[in-house]
Amino acid sequence: MSVLITPIGNLWDDGAWWRLQDCMLHTAQAGYSLSLQEVNDASLFSFEAIPMMRWHASMLARDSGAEWLLMVDNDVWLEKDTLVRLLAHDRPVVFPFIEDMEKRLPRIIAPLSGPDLMESGKGLVPVKWSAMSCMLFNTKIFNVLEPTAWRGSDYLFGQCLNFIGHRIYVDTDTVIRVTHGPTRHASKTNQEFWEDHANMRDRLRYEFRNRQPPPHFNPLMDDGVVDKYGTYFGVPNEAVRSGKMNGHKPQ
Repeated sequence: MSVLITPIGNLWDDGAWWRLQDCMLHTAQAGYSLSLQEVNDASLFSFEAIPMMRWHASMLARDSGAEWLLMVDNDVWLEKDTLVRLLAHDRPVVFPFIEDMEKRLPRIIAPLSGPDLMESGKGLVPVKWSAMSCMLFNTKIFNVLEPTAWRGSDYLFGQCLNFIGHRIYVDTDTVIRVTHGPTRHASKTNQEFWEDHANMRDRLRYEFRNRQPPPHFNPLMDDGVVDKYGTYFGVPNEAVRSGKMNGHKPQ
């Protein structure tokens, strides 16, 4: 009943952070024990950051003693019940169904799974691979999964799981949205590829990390608290009023 949550990335898209916090609050109220550990970017090149963070997260999960690990990218819009619904399946590897809000590339160039699941509401569906925006694992998998599995494509990761006897299941009834479509480096020219790397490096150096509360958030009436740095945390108002938040008060 314990879950470690590791966000993958350091630049939260608008709306992603507070949705994660609300999802955590809902999951905790359902009886699960939760912890959150952000992973810093330690890579030289931007296109190496995500695989390194995922590998780091898998090692944290093994060391933490948690039963489950949820990895969630910074561009994912979770629903409050996303994690509870995924946990209910009790599967070693289960992903939610992804809706791409950007639709930058046609599905024939950038499918989100193989086979490509075009419709939600079809129950739990096994796939060979799926876009790795949001993933729930039983942490025992990391005892036998090679570190190299995290490098390369979503398809390669699915192959590595299949090799150790596991298959990805997509819960098509549990829908999340991503603000950006999948990155396909092969679809870019060499100049576009390196320009994207330079832009990401500048973002990491200068961009504000968006951890703001939900729109129209009322600290007196709504669940949740905002600390002195403007960071929103999803906690019950009762915990704030009783002083159990280590001095955090609504702003």
